[in-house]
Amino acid sequence: MKRSLVILAATGLSIGAANAEESAPKLNVPPPQVMEEVVVLGKFVPDEKRNTSEVSNVLDQEAMALIADSAVGDALTRVTGISLVGGKYVYVRGLGERYSSTLLDGTRLSSPVPFQKTVPLDIVPNSIVQNLLVQKTYSPQYPGDFSGGVVMIRTKATPEENYLSVKLQAAGNSETTGGDGLSYHGGADDEWGVDDGTRSIPDNIKPMSSEQFESTGFPDDRALGASFYNFWDIKALDRLRPNYTGDAELGYRHDFDSGASVGLIGAVKYQNDFANRDKDFRRYEFTGVDGGSNQTVDYRQFTTRQTISSSQFINLGFELNDNHSVSLSQVVLRQTDDETQQFRGISSEDDVRNGTEVVSYRLQWTENYIRSTQLKGEHYFDVGPVNQAKINWRIVDGAARRESPDTRTYTYADNDLGQEEVVTPNRQAAGDLREVFQAPERNFAKLRDEIKEYGVDVELPFSLGPVDVTVLAGWSDYERTRTSRDRLFRFDLTSSAPDYVALETPLQLFGNDNWGAGYLDVRDFSAGAANASGIFPFASSSDENTAWYLGLDAQLTERIRVAAGARQEDATLAADAWGGNTDPGSINAVKTQYDDLLPAVSVTYEFINDMQLRAAWSRTVNRPSLLEITGSTVRNPEDSNLYRGNVFLKPADVTNYDLRWEWYFGEADSLSVGAFRKEFDNPIEIGKIQAQNDIYTWFNAEKAQIDGFEIEARKDLFLGRWFGFGDWADQFTLSANLSVIDSEVELLGSGETAANVRLTGNRQIARLFANKRPMSGQSDILGNLMLSYVDYDRGIETSLAYNYTDDRIVLVGSENAPDIVEEARGKLDFLFRYAFRMFNTDLEAELKVRNLLDEDVRWTQGGQLYERYRPGVSYSFSIKATL
Repeated sequence: MKRSLVILAATGLSIGAANAEESAPKLNVPPPQVMEEVVVLGKFVPDEKRNTSEVSNVLDQEAMALIADSAVGDALTRVTGISLVGGKYVYVRGLGERYSSTLLDGTRLSSPVPFQKTVPLDIVPNSIVQNLLVQKTYSPQYPGDFSGGVVMIRTKATPEENYLSVKLQAAGNSETTGGDGLSYHGGADDEWGVDDGTRSIPDNIKPMSSEQFESTGFPDDRALGASFYNFWDIKALDRLRPNYTGDAELGYRHDFDSGASVGLIGAVKYQNDFANRDKDFRRYEFTGVDGGSNQTVDYRQFTTRQTISSSQFINLGFELNDNHSVSLSQVVLRQTDDETQQFRGISSEDDVRNGTEVVSYRLQWTENYIRSTQLKGEHYFDVGPVNQAKINWRIVDGAARRESPDTRTYTYADNDLGQEEVVTPNRQAAGDLREVFQAPERNFAKLRDEIKEYGVDVELPFSLGPVDVTVLAGWSDYERTRTSRDRLFRFDLTSSAPDYVALETPLQLFGNDNWGAGYLDVRDFSAGAANASGIFPFASSSDENTAWYLGLDAQLTERIRVAAGARQEDATLAADAWGGNTDPGSINAVKTQYDDLLPAVSVTYEFINDMQLRAAWSRTVNRPSLLEITGSTVRNPEDSNLYRGNVFLKPADVTNYDLRWEWYFGEADSLSVGAFRKEFDNPIEIGKIQAQNDIYTWFNAEKAQIDGFEIEARKDLFLGRWFGFGDWADQFTLSANLSVIDSEVELLGSGETAANVRLTGNRQIARLFANKRPMSGQSDILGNLMLSYVDYDRGIETSLAYNYTDDRIVLVGSENAPDIVEEARGKLDFLFRYAFRMFNTDLEAELKVRNLLDEDVRWTQGGQLYERYRPGVSYSFSIKATL
């Protein structure tokens, strides 16, 4: 597979993603009639790529229309050097999401995810997007916390004409639709992705602090326990229904006699999907003796997830004339996951051959919400020798929240008589088993993230004799605040409970009879976890950043163009965590200030017509996230692992080098070959804490380096012209891209040991499996191949697209345990779209089939199977009407 991709690249077949850089001015001919957010309009235009000053790629609406992806994250995997991890987070050139920035129309987005710096891109639908920019070289108008790249989501702008479109879609999956699933008793509004209060903390408990709850004596404490809804049991779902989606878009424009105009775009979308995942789940204990290991867990993990997504987008624009415009836009994204998960199999302390039959359940409801509201203006002026000077300004207010109310977990295990009984600390030692829940628990978690940003950007184009120069300058003030709170209730059997109580089903076990008889007990474990384990229920953090930049873009000669500049950032990160005996503003409070000057330069040399060479250099920074500098221990809701922040973390300094050769030939054909290197000092890596191997932390490694080679091209295939097949055969396009990437991180320097790494609480990192390894999430080879056919006269658009992702580390190892690796996998997608007119209405029928090859997703550890599942073939059919 790898060899075939290399041969493919050598033949010069690569994806034709147009390249653009958002703020690069049009030298000599400024385009005041085009809003800056829209850089690529219509079909691929070689001159657009040729005139950029940075190494970047753009997917416009036409490019996205030819692929079977419906979310931004999936669509970005078609860009050279881009991969998607966990179905949500974009890795640019092998670097994880912490090394990239996601911007919406030039501004940062709030994120509802506690452990990630960027927003999960599976929540952003393609329907609101005008185009997607991935800029791989740094330029000073972007935030300096840049290493891998900038992902810019540009939303739709003021329409040129009035229209209304409605689209309905039905979809399914071979592993899910028509099959059986799992569920539990929920609320009346679950189909809309909103909890109606069924999962809320009971009203009589909500106003109580953890300490007040714990001090409540018998029998009032039993009444508190009985006040929770007794919804623990799971139920089977027969023949899961197809997925469905509905969306609508409205465009309106009115032109006044004075030359002014007003425009409105509104879009709404609702999607309701089911997905089953049947996973082979195994775990191992590595002894370190000749690399030996024992299997400790052998489960079948079966999960049914219902995902309810909705989006609302509105943009109201007012154009006073060709030189002045103001717009107000808002994006609201919601995604709710309702997940029922069952683990069934054998668990043991050291060997599954002597293990115990167990069954565990997790019932989890998670609501994610993102809002971004922007007021912005664009103005052109003639000032003395400066023609068409441009000023852009913006005011941004954003928010995100994540609510995960009443996550329930519990385990039943066979006792000595072979009977299933509930696992609790008083009945069965959960420490004798792996990957089980220690007790029945209910967890209530909330997170809120808010952003405010103000900014001004200025472009001043002028001429110095034969040299055309544009001076670029700007200022921004950005503030982000985040608060979170968790509340954990743990249930147990009392010493007076008869043996038969532990054998009851959850509905019987947590019934009023057992509460009344005093057989059950409940603790508010929030304060206790803070005091015993440093898992704090309350946290707050903030990021304040004031920045300005200055640069220039100069056409020095007819063939040489130079862009250079620098960005100054003054940033302050503050964080705190408290609860139990720890007060706010005490031992966990940290406040760190950063002062960074970040230079960048790029040179473009067109040494012959239609052929040019780009070179770029920059220095950037990768700062710790708010969570990573908080000296508290927090449970990740996505993988259930514990993570402790490190107050001693320092930013990583990054030096970036890029070189790319580009050739433009034919009407719309191109070929480019590039290489890049990134050097990291003090890269932020993850490890485990010594003597606390169930807790992860972050630390500064010694150094890291990543080198890569990229090739991309696009070729129109005039098969009719070449072979006499007729005009219909001249509409094919073949495109492909290939990235070959190599990275290495050195965790400890020469002569260093784990004792030299500073961690919160004077702890040490656990002994490393290896001191040098590839960077996690980085694949050595990434590739895409697409054959498309577009005949607008006949109303036909179709494509066959293949995506390949090589092996990559998904979880780092420690001690004797090797890294956990996701094995290489290919994916083949098909799309067919037919446009026609009926009943005086423009109609469009669309068929999508994704993952035709249906290869297993396999994770291995030390060559042994760690996890495996089959994602299934997904298919959809839709009808769209435009008025």
